[in-house]
Amino acid sequence: MKNLKLIIASTVLAFGINPTTPGFAEPSSMFILDASGSMWGRLEDGRSKITVAREVLSGLTSKLPASLNAGLIAYGHRRKGDCSDIELVHPIAPAGGAAIGAKVGSLSPRGKTPITEALRLAAEKLTGKEDDRTIVLVSDGIETCSGDPCALAEALKNSDAGLKIHVVGYGVDADAQKQLQCVAEKGGGAYFEANDTSGLSGALTQVTESIAKQEEIVVEAPAVEETASTVQIQIAGPGTIKLKLADWVQMPKYWKITNPETADEVAKVTEDSVTTMPGAYQLVWRHLEHGAQEVTLPEVVSVAPGQTTEVAIDTGLKLVPPTGTGKPYYWQLLSNDTDLEHGFRKREPAAWYWVWDAVPVPAGDYTLIVRQSEHDHSEVNLGKVSLEKGKLTEVPLDQGLNLAWNDDWDQIYYLKITDAAGVETKFDSRGPVFLAPGTYKVALRLSEHNHSEAEFGTITVPEQGFVDAKLTSGIKFETEIPGEIKVTAKNLDNGQEAQISWSASSSNPWPPMPLGPGRYQVDMQIKGSAPMTIVPEVTIQAGQFITAKM
Repeated sequence: MKNLKLIIASTVLAFGINPTTPGFAEPSSMFILDASGSMWGRLEDGRSKITVAREVLSGLTSKLPASLNAGLIAYGHRRKGDCSDIELVHPIAPAGGAAIGAKVGSLSPRGKTPITEALRLAAEKLTGKEDDRTIVLVSDGIETCSGDPCALAEALKNSDAGLKIHVVGYGVDADAQKQLQCVAEKGGGAYFEANDTSGLSGALTQVTESIAKQEEIVVEAPAVEETASTVQIQIAGPGTIKLKLADWVQMPKYWKITNPETADEVAKVTEDSVTTMPGAYQLVWRHLEHGAQEVTLPEVVSVAPGQTTEVAIDTGLKLVPPTGTGKPYYWQLLSNDTDLEHGFRKREPAAWYWVWDAVPVPAGDYTLIVRQSEHDHSEVNLGKVSLEKGKLTEVPLDQGLNLAWNDDWDQIYYLKITDAAGVETKFDSRGPVFLAPGTYKVALRLSEHNHSEAEFGTITVPEQGFVDAKLTSGIKFETEIPGEIKVTAKNLDNGQEAQISWSASSSNPWPPMPLGPGRYQVDMQIKGSAPMTIVPEVTIQAGQFITAKM
């Protein structure tokens, strides 16, 4: 890559390193990484920008000396088209490099490029830090949120002479280069460019070594080319994007090409090709009208004048449930587990379908969420799945519980499964339910108003196969005692209690009381009277339902 020495030297200066400067021991640097949608674009060596940036930045920061206070800000990695999508991924802290390296791998490009506000946040987080203070911006594009990063850089520098802003232009075009150079110049720092994997990796590897050794690197002034006073304009004609479908892929309801930064629609297509002006585009796929949401395919496609660019649609997922399983209410692939904090309609999933078909999805590592039905099942986290580019990955849904309870109980209010982390999942339908392998606590509640939960112990789901969960044990009282009655069954081994409350009469007999296996003491309290023990001790075996006449 051109001017490698300049790149290395400028980047070292970006960390505020000067071996002759007093107070060198505690410089503070805030990295800003562009994780906007255009970072799925390809470098000259064919690799995506974000893949290389993750690897190189992670490797660099993990080797930073403990004396360097480092933090990381990212933007555009959580939501499409949202200029407020700026996150302090890691606050400035001593030996922060290792933590940054661990977190940068989870960043997945999606949105816009709010450079101005990211710079403002970085400067705010550096306020009050002593010694050298440096912002290092790595961006592949121009501001797309109507801010003026150049003006802000100048204002920040004027208000804080000790602050430097250095910029890496990462595979940028001429317009972006002009703006990013201005940010570096007005911010009192240096600008350098990186256009391929080896260039970026080689430069930043040497930067890490220079930091550790505290070596000074001389910055060579860049050569300035003379330009003619006349301007020649060449008008570029359109190019074509043509789909190349794997044999398992069917033509979708439609597909779109969009601006990778803003997510603005450029064209909606139902054929296998589209003609468009030169530029960079992202594809959005709508598999079915009623069985899928739009899925953004992350790779950025470059269209050149007069040329046809083929785009392979060959990365996908096929979930394989047990034979006879009805279509799901939905399933989602989540690239960010913080989405689990939101309802399923408010998430930003990488894919969202409600069919079992083989469907296109982006390659990557995801959390798989499945909900079998709207009313009888809550959603289940089935853990991590890895999808390889250029391959249809089949994931058998072949582990879980086969739920059953007494036919006499008819419809239950819910059956609750609780995993080791305390996450609860509820069902109210018999038959197979999908669960990730692990050990779960099981509880059943027969009715909403008259029964409390009854604990049924634990059950283990294996790596493969469905385990029968037959919740058929309990007790039923045959009696004609009338009135407002509460019955409490206390497990003598663990102290857990289950209750029923009932307004008993000859036409409204006492209901059954589900109980897990164990030893119980049963108490009864009639409204207006003190509690009384009606069964001092009774042992209920697994699958045993006892009738008690009173």
